[in-house]
Amino acid sequence: MGCVLFLAACGPSEQRKPELAELKHVQCMDKFCEGDIAPKHAPNEVALKVNGQWFVGPRKYFSSANNGASFEWWEHKPLDPGLARPAEAQAVAVNGNGYDISVEIILRSDLGLIKGPSRFDLLQQAEADGRLLSKTTLRPGLEMWRTVETDGRGPGLWYIATDHVHGDRDGALLSCRESNPRFDRCVTAFHWRPGVIADMRFRGRHGADWPEIYLEAMRILQQLKGT
Repeated sequence: MGCVLFLAACGPSEQRKPELAELKHVQCMDKFCEGDIAPKHAPNEVALKVNGQWFVGPRKYFSSANNGASFEWWEHKPLDPGLARPAEAQAVAVNGNGYDISVEIILRSDLGLIKGPSRFDLLQQAEADGRLLSKTTLRPGLEMWRTVETDGRGPGLWYIATDHVHGDRDGALLSCRESNPRFDRCVTAFHWRPGVIADMRFRGRHGADWPEIYLEAMRILQQLKGT
């Protein structure tokens, strides 16, 4: 009897139970939790839970392990996951450097995200503030901006898919670093659907292919269907 009373005393108080329930609810918005029932799907598909919603997409791109998608990029174009890699790309992967040819997309809820200016607006503000070091048109549809950043990590390097920036003022901008563009990671983030953020990341060596990578990411995300 004493043990029972001891365990009861150590449990959450009645006042804490709603708080803990809300915490669990938030933690389970983007992952499978006890009691979840995934929607039915074909063997070649996978179910993802994002922002408390269920989505189903092709397994060759999507994975519940990272709650998102990935594809491989080699010699300025995507690799078809249904075909063998070229010998050089296979060697990169076998040597443990698969991230060098990987583009990752991670989906998450935007709970707690503070709404503010778009990334393109912030970049234009940097220009207005005199922090723009250079602006270069690399080719039609792609610009590269260099900016002074205030975080002590060196100049910012931005690739802009100019054909898409006015429709997607966050996602059409790719943020990199100039310290080592070949190996540093480039990132971007954008609202994919209401309440859902898509984070993208890949090696800076692919920055010059940004418009094509952006379009491939959009094509793959369109294959993820809500249930």
